[in-house]
Amino acid sequence: MARIVFDLDELDDELNAEVAGILEDIANELINQLKLESPVGATSDLQRSWQIFQQSSGEVVLGSRIEYAAAVNYGRGPHEPDFEQLQLWARRKLGDESAAGPIFRKIKEEGTEPNEYLDRAIENTLEQF
Repeated sequence: MARIVFDLDELDDELNAEVAGILEDIANELINQLKLESPVGATSDLQRSWQIFQQSSGEVVLGSRIEYAAAVNYGRGPHEPDFEQLQLWARRKLGDESAAGPIFRKIKEEGTEPNEYLDRAIENTLEQF
């Protein structure tokens, strides 16, 4: 008599390991895409900040510790930006530190437009898989 036995526990372990590997690959590619799509700004801090914080069975936590990461992506209403950081940005990006004043006033009155780099990074990652 021929007999075929399926060990569901063993199959489950193999599938979980395979899924965990795929999830890790996706997370690594997403980190790469976030670094590519993040605005560079004056310091490149946002671009360098993306990392995987935690991996466990079936879960990967990734992100940035930069407090303004979401505001860059979604935009922000009128607010007062850090003037020294704005001067640094104007000097490095525009070659003119004095441009910080008018930019400061515009941000204070109008806020900032969204730069949807998170969506672009996710779309690019999905295209890879």
